[in-house]
Amino acid sequence: MPDPIILNVGDLKQWAYCPRVVFYHRFAPTAGVPTAKMQLALQAQEQLEPLEARRTLKTYGLDTAQRIFSPWLSSDQLNLQGKPDLLLDAADRIAIVDFKLTAGDAAPNLQMQLAAYSLIAEHVYQKPAPVGFIYRIPDSAVLPVPITPELRQSVVDAAEAIRTMIASESLPAPTDLRKRCEDCEFANFCADIW
Repeated sequence: MPDPIILNVGDLKQWAYCPRVVFYHRFAPTAGVPTAKMQLALQAQEQLEPLEARRTLKTYGLDTAQRIFSPWLSSDQLNLQGKPDLLLDAADRIAIVDFKLTAGDAAPNLQMQLAAYSLIAEHVYQKPAPVGFIYRIPDSAVLPVPITPELRQSVVDAAEAIRTMIASESLPAPTDLRKRCEDCEFANFCADIW
């Protein structure tokens, strides 16, 4: 029996954004060029962590939770792994907080990411994770994302589709939203869309 294909949560997030990014990360991992937006997001997160450590947890509804920054999470049962920005560990539940340098609502790919981290954290901590949060860096807004049964199933379905793609080494279709292609680290690889 072949070894299971372990996926990073980032694979699921990227799959919901554009499946080809996952393909290129898997089969041409050194080919992509990090975009300016990616680098800015990392810098913003580094600046935010010390500030977040001093804030109250009232916004998250978890006043007595313990903050755990950047924990490494892994589940052999789900064959998923990753490192969320922040995990809130309360007596009766846990919650994932993801810092984003973005505007607007929680996009589907960000919801997928939160749900995947939440599922792994539930396995590791043996506590429910009914809701996750996007912390929107530009305006300090906290966006709750319920981890619904449908969202949980979307994680399972996406993971299965990614593993099928990896096993077959088949280039998936690109996103239908061409605006995403303009800032893609792999834009030069998708000649069929330009």
